Amino acid sequence: MKRILLILVLLLGFTAVSLSAWEPNDLTKFPPGMNEKNWIINLGVGLGSDIGTSGYYTHLPSFKVTVDKNVGISDKKLPFFFGGLAGYTGHGYDGYYKWFNHRIPLGFRAGYHFNWGVKNLDTYAVTTAGWIIDFYTGDNVGRTSYNNFLFDIDIGARWFLNNFFGFWAELGFGTLSYLDIGVSFKF
Repeated sequence: MKRILLILVLLLGFTAVSLSAWEPNDLTKFPPGMNEKNWIINLGVGLGSDIGTSGYYTHLPSFKVTVDKNVGISDKKLPFFFGGLAGYTGHGYDGYYKWFNHRIPLGFRAGYHFNWGVKNLDTYAVTTAGWIIDFYTGDNVGRTSYNNFLFDIDIGARWFLNNFFGFWAELGFGTLSYLDIGVSFKF
């Protein structure tokens, strides 16, 4: 219990120091370690959906790849990024009637970087629009496919260990899961 309390106090202290150094003008700048020429690739897995097998049911985790390009907009070079998303997940039944549902999201992303003045930390808000392609295969369904509109709003963070490699997480819902985590590469 004492360790948890100590961790909470340290976290609150770190947050207070970071916010006291923050100025409203920082919203018009890229975070430290980022610039408008960077490309960022995120590879990850989604959490918050059924994974594994249960009786005759199989659930695959969602996999996600995003590619983002930082772009400074207007004469102030506001810290936006634009990119794309692709992913995959599936679930099925292996009982008397066998079937499997494949889900593939494809979308365009647009987001905004928030600058808190913390080196190697990139926090952002992002929205995604596109399509989720669903298709079923199985004994009684043959092959059936349909598309759903994809709209997603997430908040995210990337923590870079060096100028090239880091970790990322996004929280929201709309693509395939509530929480996506993985590795991030910056070029």
